[in-house]
Amino acid sequence: MNSRIATAPHTRTSWTNFSFCLLVLALVISGCTSTQNVQEPEAADETAPVQSEPTQREAPLANTDWKAMSILGKPAGSAVSTLGFDAEGRVAGNGGCNAYQGDVTLEGNAIEFGMLATTRMMCPPPINGQETVFLEALGLARSWEQAGDILELIDETHAVVVRLTRQ
Repeated sequence: MNSRIATAPHTRTSWTNFSFCLLVLALVISGCTSTQNVQEPEAADETAPVQSEPTQREAPLANTDWKAMSILGKPAGSAVSTLGFDAEGRVAGNGGCNAYQGDVTLEGNAIEFGMLATTRMMCPPPINGQETVFLEALGLARSWEQAGDILELIDETHAVVVRLTRQ
């Protein structure tokens, strides 16, 4: 009689899988620890003037909402195209039919819209046309000027591409 105990093939496979899982778990856990030296921030020099970076909350366009009056020199049509700025550097609004949102960079009077994500509802041709021109005009804007309740977005040739009124 053979004194060896035969091991079923599925038992060896299970043990191999279990060992592999333990190895992966050990690597994941060891990867979560850091050996970097963290330095404490230096004490502030109390004699140096305090300089604060302007925050988005201090930005003049933060938390404002606007409605287009003219786009590329022509009166806005029957569709209501809107533009809203939040305090975190994002814009959102309605092109006339579809909602949009995206990033905006404001530095002084310079403005640059990032990629805008829009919904894709089917719109009647005149409204769709206004929306397309409005969104394209936002992309042309390089600076802005505000006088009271009027906001103008201006392109690189200093032409007003969108004139809006505060909502």
